Amino acid sequence: MGSTYTDNGGIEKIGLGEQAGAWGTTTNNNFDIIDRLVNGVGTITLSGTTHTLTTSDGSLSDGMFKVLVLAGSPSGTNTITISPNNADKLYFVKNGTSQTATFTQGSGADVSVAAGKGAIIFADGAGSGAAVTDLTALFVNSQAIDNAVIGGTTPAAITGTTITATTSILPDTSGGADIGSTSAEFGDIFIADNKKIHFGTDQDANIEFDEDGTGKLLVTGNVTFADGTTDVDIASHDTSNGLKLGGTLVTATAAELNIMDGVTATKDELNIMDGVTATTAELNHTDGVTSNIQTQLNARVTSVSGTDPIVSSGGTTPAISLKNDFLQNSSSAISSSTATSFTASTYPTFISGRTTSSGGGDFTVTIGGSAHTLSMRDGDGGTFDVFATLLPAGATISGNQFTYVAVQLRPG
Repeated sequence: MGSTYTDNGGIEKIGLGEQAGAWGTTTNNNFDIIDRLVNGVGTITLSGTTHTLTTSDGSLSDGMFKVLVLAGSPSGTNTITISPNNADKLYFVKNGTSQTATFTQGSGADVSVAAGKGAIIFADGAGSGAAVTDLTALFVNSQAIDNAVIGGTTPAAITGTTITATTSILPDTSGGADIGSTSAEFGDIFIADNKKIHFGTDQDANIEFDEDGTGKLLVTGNVTFADGTTDVDIASHDTSNGLKLGGTLVTATAAELNIMDGVTATKDELNIMDGVTATTAELNHTDGVTSNIQTQLNARVTSVSGTDPIVSSGGTTPAISLKNDFLQNSSSAISSSTATSFTASTYPTFISGRTTSSGGGDFTVTIGGSAHTLSMRDGDGGTFDVFATLLPAGATISGNQFTYVAVQLRPG
């Protein structure tokens, strides 16, 4: 009777009465096979996309290693077929390639080990329907997290632990994963000094606590408050803290700024207000003014001397010199005639004249409905009486018939 071999390890069982004088060689070979089956670590060099892991009866082969270290440069996912399909196998796998390795034995389930990962797998040796199982998918350890939680079809929760990342935590694609959700928010987020939160594909905006520079929170990029339903409240506003523009503290209160509510002035018009300390009532005096006040004053006044009695209590009346063009150069500003009354209609009017007979030099000046007597008699009842006066706009002078010349004081 010839030799037979074990189903799973391919160890030679010498037949009764066989191999006389050769037992030592066969037995030593069997011990080598057993040693490899129990503790053997073998490097399996992969190439292309397929590889057969064979256990050969009676001879040392790759399929006998207990630990498989996958190496080489496969061109894609490499399918490793465990042969024969009726051998039970237990393997510790370390995938040292840059591609996924998929272990199969029959038409049953397969196991994939990602590049750079490891797994403990077993093949059930069920023949054509043989299946391969990933034992580490059932363990609570890092391999279980790799395959069942993070990469699995139905992710499980990671609880009671801290995940330590040595480089980065990355989504599958740009913008392809969220941190938390609308119903499951994370707690506090801690960002180290001088580290930034970047926004946008091109990182157009970021937020950073600048510990080495200003010691302040910096926002880089354009900022827009989206609509009118959002409040921006600056809680602190005192002599040193609050809203600053270009590093300068805005000291105006909200009430003071609200005085400008509804103002439609341009930027240049507002800049004219720089340094102004006027009150609201004082500013309202300029309502509707469209010209430069100083320019208008310069156009009318050449000089002022003396003390302004309005500004300085008890002062003397100032002497004011008007420019020549204060009186409009127009023929309609002067008139002459003979009448018993004259009214200064639109403008203040200077009138000079004399009576036409010796009837007397008493005149009545009416201003705003109030009458006043102006006596210009010279004491000689046999001569004409002369007069000259300045009538405010709307005032009337009346009396005996007189001949006059009147000049309206119109702005030039």
